[in-house]
Amino acid sequence: MVVFGLILLLVALAVVIYMWLATRGMDPVQISYGILNVEITPIWLFVVGGITLAAATSGLWLLAVGTRSKARRAREVRELRRQAKDSDRRVERERDAQRLGSDAAGAPRTTQPRPASDSSAAADRTTTPILPRQTPGAGGTASGSTGSVPGDRA
Repeated sequence: MVVFGLILLLVALAVVIYMWLATRGMDPVQISYGILNVEITPIWLFVVGGITLAAATSGLWLLAVGTRSKARRAREVRELRRQAKDSDRRVERERDAQRLGSDAAGAPRTTQPRPASDSSAAADRTTTPILPRQTPGAGGTASGSTGSVPGDRA
């Protein structure tokens, strides 16, 4: 990339030297456009064109940099909003889990684990609250319907 840049600079320098030598003995160019009346030598017309090209290139470069910067900031804002929403959801889930872990009086619900031979299964049952299963339309234990048993898991 550096070599390509150096080659382009050498070509540009060669063009400038050629234009300076080629326009050395030429008469000035007259530009008349309304109130703009200018008489300028061809080499200076070439230089003014180069300056104009450099200004236009710089403007396009600044426009591209600004657009990339704005897009990056917008992407960061979207990411931060998504993280804030996830954090709010996490806090709400924790709050709901705490509410489900206590009874109506506000006292923590006690769980009584069933004895098991596997100690990791017993530890798992004690960390999560056990809620009774509710079957639709089952008000009591009638024939053909199974009642809910506290502590029973599916």
